Amino acid sequence: MKTEQKSEPSRRGVGRSDQPALSLRQIETLHTVLSTRSITAAAKLLNVSQPSISRTVKRIEDVLRLRLFTKDGKRLVPTKEAMQIFEEVDGIMGQLTGLGRRIARIASSSDGVFRLGATASVARAVVPQAIHNLSRLHPGLDLFLDVLSIDQMAQYLLTGTGDCLVTIAPDKHPALASLKLGEGVLVALLNQHHPLAQQPILAAKDLVGHEIICFQSDGPHQRAIRAFLDGVVQIDNPRMVVRFSDTAIALASQGMGIALIDSFSIRGQIGPDLVAVPLQAPPRFEVFLQWNRGRPASRNLDRLADELRGLLAPNP
Repeated sequence: MKTEQKSEPSRRGVGRSDQPALSLRQIETLHTVLSTRSITAAAKLLNVSQPSISRTVKRIEDVLRLRLFTKDGKRLVPTKEAMQIFEEVDGIMGQLTGLGRRIARIASSSDGVFRLGATASVARAVVPQAIHNLSRLHPGLDLFLDVLSIDQMAQYLLTGTGDCLVTIAPDKHPALASLKLGEGVLVALLNQHHPLAQQPILAAKDLVGHEIICFQSDGPHQRAIRAFLDGVVQIDNPRMVVRFSDTAIALASQGMGIALIDSFSIRGQIGPDLVAVPLQAPPRFEVFLQWNRGRPASRNLDRLADELRGLLAPNP
């Protein structure tokens, strides 16, 4: 009867590949000891105890089945094999150190690029104040501000041109997320020589017979103006129609009429020849932060939101 002869196991794969791998922490410890030639110095650099370093080095020697150091008095002397290992890992450890610093910078948002858009009213003062605060807190951050018209907003976010935008007229596109940040009101802006400039407050009836600077009919400003005037003052065929609050401010400065604009616009410089007068029961504006919900959001978006909330908070 024949007996089967067991085949000898293949030696392929036996050897170094079967040895337990060193952990990254063990490699870091060995690299530090080899760099400093001192258990004491390595312990200080790694912020661990000397016995812990000694145990780790002994464990590495056991795993590798290789002696790594000899002693010359109190000095550690690396073996030839230890120095070969050092040459292999030295460049990699330098790259890991640089990588760690870059990760830390990303985590702290201390550098990078943050691009945001804003519609004209909030771009006059509110948003510049917020990004000034961000720049002061994170001086390594490159900030870009784009002033947008309402019809540019959706594409600005959908194409990824900007990280977010601030507006009083949020776009309703389903891909965009919105966060309300605060509120403002409609106010009257008049040349200081206007007959109504010294009034403490203005009602719609006070504006009868006076020129009103109007906005495009489909915008938030003109909707608020119509709501305030409520048929008391007829503006069906206005003489002056503007697109942006800056233009309305410029015309009011020249005495061309009364600019009814949002209170965010007058936070910036409006000129010494202009007077802002509050309105009776004024319509309100809401400020929103918008971003593309399908794109990664940075921590700077949250920081911008916090800055804007602080700036838009009601006075106590």
